[in-house]
Amino acid sequence: MSATADTPLHVIALGGNAIIRRGERGTIEEQTAHAREALAPVAELAATGARIVVTHGNGPIVGNILLRNEAAAASVQPMPLYIADADSEGGIGFVLQYTLRNLMRESGVERSAATVVTQVVVDPADPAFLAPSKPVGPHYGPERAAELSALEGWMLSEVAPRAWRRVVPSPRPVRVVETETVRLLTDAGVIVIAAGGGGVPVTEDARGIVTPVDAVIDKDWTSALLASDLAAETLAVLMEADGLYRDWGTPQAIRIDTITVAEAEEMLASGALAAGSIAPKLAACTLFVRTTGREAVICSAEDLEAGLSATAGTRVVPY
Repeated sequence: MSATADTPLHVIALGGNAIIRRGERGTIEEQTAHAREALAPVAELAATGARIVVTHGNGPIVGNILLRNEAAAASVQPMPLYIADADSEGGIGFVLQYTLRNLMRESGVERSAATVVTQVVVDPADPAFLAPSKPVGPHYGPERAAELSALEGWMLSEVAPRAWRRVVPSPRPVRVVETETVRLLTDAGVIVIAAGGGGVPVTEDARGIVTPVDAVIDKDWTSALLASDLAAETLAVLMEADGLYRDWGTPQAIRIDTITVAEAEEMLASGALAAGSIAPKLAACTLFVRTTGREAVICSAEDLEAGLSATAGTRVVPY
């Protein structure tokens, strides 16, 4: 089936482990194998003619890029964080792009995939710039940390005894610069890979001139913003677990099949969810549902088709 501007549009946010798993070396063979696993359900969805936008995390890989910066600093000028953001978008996007193309060809699906390195506008007055909190890059000893703080003006935080890491702002996304580009491509039937790692953060002046900034944007927030602006039928947030659970990690844990926006906001406000893992996913889904009046789903990658048909995962609904 061919995709047209009238067919449903789904924004699918891949989890941070879609390419590199904890404890792995991150070889290209490992990355490609994991990409095939994560994208197999997307290729099946592509066969239905749905318009599709895939977003993804970049945590392990952007960290590796920063490690290479540090290792080669004596001979190659290190690039700023926003260039590492863009590098990771392009590199991960390429792996996802060729892997998805191959999966579709193997199934007889004649569709194209394209990666869009995405700029995301942030507010320079966002409070996050006054309180950087997102760790990035390698660990440093106290002497090197002090040296980098003096030379580069970085803020560093002690994350373990005598182990310091750079911390950067994590502002909320305001606008995705390439939204209309993504729309044109999806309307033409192209599967678009965009907003990798939350996108490259930029500020924007009254003339529309953008300036890249060193920061990290949560990819689920950007995914929700992009899905809202594209009027997507569904935002699907994929992760390792098969949905949102009450009392996660206890014998009483139970998966939530459906949760309303009001219930989700109450759960988020209670502090019952882990701030760095499931909480941003649920918050992003809540934003999308409240903005559009449509539904979002949190599920595992293998449950994507069932999640979109409301038979698996956790549905976030307006009421």
